[in-house]
Amino acid sequence: MTTDRVPDWTLLGSALAFDGYVRVRRDRYRLPDGSESDWDVVEIGDTVAVVALTPDDTVVLFDQFRVGPRRVLGELPGGLIDAGEDAVGAGVRELREETGYRAGAVFDAGAEWAAANGRRRRHVVIAVDCVPAGEPTWGEHESGRIRTIPSSELLEHLTAGEVSDGGAAVRGLVRFALASDVAPALRAAQHRVRRLLAGAGEQAQPGSAAAAEQVVPDPYDAFWHTADGKSRESLWLELDALTRRLAPGTAIAAYERASLHDYLGEEADAIPLYREALDAGLAGERRSCAIIQLASSLRNVGDASGALALLHRFPADDPLADAARAFEALALFSDHKPAPALRVALRALAPHLPAYRRSIDAYAGELAAPARIRAISVAVVVRDGHVLAEEYVGGPGEAPFLRAPGGGIEFGESAEAAMRRELREELGVEATATRLLAVTENIFDHGRKRGHEIAHVFAVQSAQLDAMPFDERRDVLDGDTTVGWYRIDELRAGTTAFYPSGILDLAIAASADPV
Repeated sequence: MTTDRVPDWTLLGSALAFDGYVRVRRDRYRLPDGSESDWDVVEIGDTVAVVALTPDDTVVLFDQFRVGPRRVLGELPGGLIDAGEDAVGAGVRELREETGYRAGAVFDAGAEWAAANGRRRRHVVIAVDCVPAGEPTWGEHESGRIRTIPSSELLEHLTAGEVSDGGAAVRGLVRFALASDVAPALRAAQHRVRRLLAGAGEQAQPGSAAAAEQVVPDPYDAFWHTADGKSRESLWLELDALTRRLAPGTAIAAYERASLHDYLGEEADAIPLYREALDAGLAGERRSCAIIQLASSLRNVGDASGALALLHRFPADDPLADAARAFEALALFSDHKPAPALRVALRALAPHLPAYRRSIDAYAGELAAPARIRAISVAVVVRDGHVLAEEYVGGPGEAPFLRAPGGGIEFGESAEAAMRRELREELGVEATATRLLAVTENIFDHGRKRGHEIAHVFAVQSAQLDAMPFDERRDVLDGDTTVGWYRIDELRAGTTAFYPSGILDLAIAASADPV
């Protein structure tokens, strides 16, 4: 007979039966049938086990003697959670104390009941980028051996029945694999764990895809693993032979050829091949690598804004997101934006520093550019009583504002050349005619930031912008903003700020006297 609900038992009393390393209490219950029964309940604190993944794709183990089985077990690092600790903090501490390894980013994989007759909750933490950071600090009566195993052997090790936390760890790995909100620093590890779980229990049959992967390694991987020390000529001979044999004229071939140009320091030759590979539908991890490497090459040839346009839209859930952020920081620095560069770098690093993540995030947000006077060049584009402007979100408590398209003048660059370059980088358009209207000084406050600019203002005509409808908004390629047309008379009558200072009057003058 089944019922919709299993009835509770009634607790009649409880007494301490044993008090040692663990406590045992004896509870007396009245059962649903009216009978009474005594049950021993083990009381011990909650514990945590750490699946510690290293950068070289191994897992850290701590071999130690266990008094229950009366033999050495290859355990996951872990132990009791101290009073006032959470599972993550305890896991990071136990990993360091037992093995000397320092955890990078961590994931709380939850907990389960350790036994039906106990109060202990068994927690699991997934830690990535774990690296040796000193000697272990074992407590009294604690000793063992620290070793690593390849991550490909982890599931077999956990399910062999010789680990006290094996079942909990497998459950934790499954939860980690299914999580949809992991930090960017954990995504590469999550991707590896998903592949590990997907392959669990599969046997590669002759002729199957799995068998092919085991028997035939990626030949391009073998090429790159042996590239160091070879001459340019021999590298090209090997790569040409590979692409002819495997996939000539494909996206992969273009990507591999671009990568070799990059490897040889020939970024200008790599750039069109990266673009060819992406346009041809390069997919998977190679596509992510191509975007990052193309951005790096663009920065190296002086096109930092082009690099930012690529990296700014790099997916946050991509396993290589942290790598993209690192190259974005380099591009920002090359674009003379040191504070945003450091901010991006710190925010990419913060998830790898669990003890200081909150502080690093907060301090990164407070970074401000050093006080300096900035020379900029901007474009006044007018048409039929409208002016083209870029809309920005105001700082805390401030209203949105407008700016003329343009940006910083680089060392050795003329103001007009800077304005033309900025139009290409921001909007992908060419200026067909220009005229210098004025040089103005713009001192402003934006949030907690004070700015001081010397602005070269040019009247600009562009056939591509002339064809842009008045109701269209266009994304700025290397930023978060958009540009659109604004009626000059409405701007004069309204309260929306338009920078640099005096730009609206210059737009009116340009409208009356076109280029």
